[in-house]
Amino acid sequence: MVVQMTKNFDPISTKQVAAILSLDFAGNNIVVNKASKFPPCEEGTLSFCNLSKDIMLSKFPSNSIIIASQKLTESFINKGASVIISDNPKFDYCRLFHNLLPLKDYGVHADAKIGCEVVLGKQVTIGSGSVLNGKIKIGEGTHIGSNVVLQNQVSIGKNVRIRNGSVIGEDAFSFGFSKNDDASSESLRFPSFGGVIIEDNVQIGNNCVISRGTFADTILRKGALINDLVHIGNEVLVSEGAIITAHTDISARVKIGKNCWIGQSAAIRQGHVIGDEAIVGMGAVVVSDVPANTTVIGIPARDKNVG
Repeated sequence: MVVQMTKNFDPISTKQVAAILSLDFAGNNIVVNKASKFPPCEEGTLSFCNLSKDIMLSKFPSNSIIIASQKLTESFINKGASVIISDNPKFDYCRLFHNLLPLKDYGVHADAKIGCEVVLGKQVTIGSGSVLNGKIKIGEGTHIGSNVVLQNQVSIGKNVRIRNGSVIGEDAFSFGFSKNDDASSESLRFPSFGGVIIEDNVQIGNNCVISRGTFADTILRKGALINDLVHIGNEVLVSEGAIITAHTDISARVKIGKNCWIGQSAAIRQGHVIGDEAIVGMGAVVVSDVPANTTVIGIPARDKNVG
């Protein structure tokens, strides 16, 4: 037997939810105090539904609030629920709880180490054990977790989230050798003159590594989403709205286009371009450019619609 968990919060009515989201509602003005996944498991819960097939398969208690599309409204009302009418139910569910959940106090934890050249915007949060050292600028409303390291030259925009343990701005992994093909040769790390630029509303997961550029900057454009355990090499460009999932390795000078999806554990060889709206499948190894609006899979990565 699977037990569905719910999350309690202060009571709120359908009318109040609709007002917070600036959306219309249909049905009775029900009061709820619990959040759950769909379908709800008990009365007085708030959930969302994206797919019409979920209704056909679902039985649930009355006196629930469902965030759903217009076409699902009548079916839910007939089941005793009230409906917040939404074109994007999951997003509006997220919007609601960003408003309902209590805000954490802003400020710098006493255990964080902040260098003399660091500039902090308003309402910035920095967690315990984090180290900011160098020419670091952090925009308003940005939240930096615990044990994060920002080094050298890093510029961060507004409302960015960097989760625990990430390292941003360390030198590129590039070396000069005194002798080629000789294990005894002396190695010197190549100097890094660039920085890292992270624009507004970027999210970076736990334990990510983002290197600064050797000559140009490494750049994450507005709204890029980076999952946990991602490596981004030097001078990489991640464009607006791109999503990079866990365990991905992006080598130096790669350009990721707008609204791309990079699947879990993918690897992209240095210097290649992933076109706008492209999809790189889970575990794919990319060794050539990927055209826009193309899905590639496999090792080496190839167009899934060819061959």
